[in-house]
Amino acid sequence: MKILFQEPLVKSELTYGKFAGGAGNNTFPYGLASVARYAMDRGHEVKYLEPNIEGVDLEAYGRYLLENDFDVVGMGSTTLQINQVIKTFEFVKKIKPGIVTVLGGVHPTIMPSETLAAAPAVDYLVLGEGEVPFSRLLACLQEGRKPEGVAGLAFRSGAGAVINPPAPDSMLEEADFPTPPYELFPMKRYIAQISYTKRFPSYSIVASRGCPFKCTFCNGSAVLGKRVRYKSADRLIEEILLLKNEYGARGIIFLDSTFTLNKQWVAEFCRKYIEKKIGLPWACNSRVDTVDEQLLRLMKEAGCWEILYGIESANQASLDLIRKGTTVDQNTKALKLSMSLGFYTYASYILCLPGETEADALNTVRYARELATPIAMFYLPVPFPKTALYDTCREMGGLREGAAWEDFNAWDFSNPVYVNPLIGKERMQEILKGAYSQYYRSPRVIWRNLKELLLFRQDLKKFIYAVKGMLGLYR
Repeated sequence: MKILFQEPLVKSELTYGKFAGGAGNNTFPYGLASVARYAMDRGHEVKYLEPNIEGVDLEAYGRYLLENDFDVVGMGSTTLQINQVIKTFEFVKKIKPGIVTVLGGVHPTIMPSETLAAAPAVDYLVLGEGEVPFSRLLACLQEGRKPEGVAGLAFRSGAGAVINPPAPDSMLEEADFPTPPYELFPMKRYIAQISYTKRFPSYSIVASRGCPFKCTFCNGSAVLGKRVRYKSADRLIEEILLLKNEYGARGIIFLDSTFTLNKQWVAEFCRKYIEKKIGLPWACNSRVDTVDEQLLRLMKEAGCWEILYGIESANQASLDLIRKGTTVDQNTKALKLSMSLGFYTYASYILCLPGETEADALNTVRYARELATPIAMFYLPVPFPKTALYDTCREMGGLREGAAWEDFNAWDFSNPVYVNPLIGKERMQEILKGAYSQYYRSPRVIWRNLKELLLFRQDLKKFIYAVKGMLGLYR
């Protein structure tokens, strides 16, 4: 079958809010690319379109659909993007009514019934990991039959909605993880998120799937499961070498939610990375309870230059409320250790969590300034639908019922879906804006970033993008 995978027509301002001017085009769509490879390996013809960064407007997009005889159009979506995705599918059906439309990603996975009701232009939803359900759907379409019993699919039938949750056999094992067909994608046009980038171009990659943790603000395990599966170190290094040799990669960004979960695997990867003399700096996400000095030293030797830790709060009661499973003391020790070993350490914080007072929120800002990691990001709570945090916000008060899906935005808090009743909307916004202002005017933070420039440790373009992004925040 002829398949078009694509991104929806979404302006960067929707995705990045006031930071859009400095955010770049963010990441290579790794999940969608993996599904594309899996379909290609089974004999299907695949194309990919990135209308936003390729400058394709609605008129040109319509011509593209008419000029290509696609059987299937597939997209993924977050909650923030879903309305734009639905509009894009409506346009597809208007131009080519006979095309089969397929939607995957986190939003349809956690809200299949609601998505089907809101998106009559979408024929099928792929729930959870997409490769196996999508390939089984294609087989059914070729044979002219409904995929009634296919796990991981949702669709409408005469009796109403059919929702088949993902099953164990619809999830891939490590040896079956596809390598994306990079040749289909506009690789030179991707500008990676600057907070993870040391040199341009840097490309994102995923080494594992799954997350065993229970943080109440996240529903990642609903898509990829709780059991963590890693690619083999050898396969991962082959993929990195492909990006280096064929696409000129000067850096790698691991998007795994917790890259350091399996210390034995990380150690094996680092040793082989050193042996192969890859030479590309890489960044990753971690948790403070999954690292120690021995592992960090090996990661540093292997080229890891930056680690992001989700610190979230300086208040233990808040960490317990969101089921982070860490302590303030663990956070402090891990950040200090990482900085002492020379990592460009990145910390993220959530201010004004349920139950917090203004003093609690300001305590987290103070804590962040005292530690003064080179980079920090601050957020207000975003209780995404079907997360435990959503239920907590509803129970404790402050949740805006009936909020539009595009209001679940972690970058733009002009119209937040949650307002802490102990603090209030306007004061929450002031605290958030003040956190950035105080943090990035801190002499210690300024000096740590100035050293990066003076010693030519990072690309100057990164700091130019950063300034543009911060200026957007204060418009």
